[in-house]
Amino acid sequence: MASPADRDAGSSSGLVVLLTLAVLLGGGLWYGYGSDSADPVPATSTAETPLVPAALSVPAIGVEAPVETRGSVQTTNVFTGQPVTGYGVPEDMAATSWWSDGPEPGSGQMAVVLGHDVPGDAPGVFDRLGDLQVGDAVVLTDAAGTALQLQVVEAPLTGLDKSTSALSDALTGHPEGADVALVTCGGEYDESVGASDENVVVFASVV
Repeated sequence: MASPADRDAGSSSGLVVLLTLAVLLGGGLWYGYGSDSADPVPATSTAETPLVPAALSVPAIGVEAPVETRGSVQTTNVFTGQPVTGYGVPEDMAATSWWSDGPEPGSGQMAVVLGHDVPGDAPGVFDRLGDLQVGDAVVLTDAAGTALQLQVVEAPLTGLDKSTSALSDALTGHPEGADVALVTCGGEYDESVGASDENVVVFASVV
């Protein structure tokens, strides 16, 4: 299976990760390990160079969350049984994670930030990701308080079937100028495999 490409290969580099998030934001991690996450860092200045995110704010859906740094992992797609290379996801349902094997936010290439949508009544950080609208604000802040201001550039992509390459296709075919992809689960929760059957993606660009 393909592995994440080198970050320097262009704006779509590092995103050909066939069927990656299908498993990782689905089975086995709905009730991940809790952690004592620090409060989001308040912004003190505006980013002029790429940054390593420490906090994420999406006011329209009430998200104020820490950002963990996670690299690529090897796993199995529960819907196809095939081995895949995928993104590491946050252990805390209230946290997000930045894919550190890919571009940094603000680099001019598209970074990937992941979060859980938890089935049932338990809260997940990206439970309302699909409610975002064009123009909604997204802010990533590093540990020093430097902020990268973004806004949503198109309606959320929903219905991305985890048993296909739909997620990979959406990421590699991202809108021109997209700087960050926010990714979570969606669709119906399949009890037989312990995973939701779809993904949701929102693209945002630096403003």
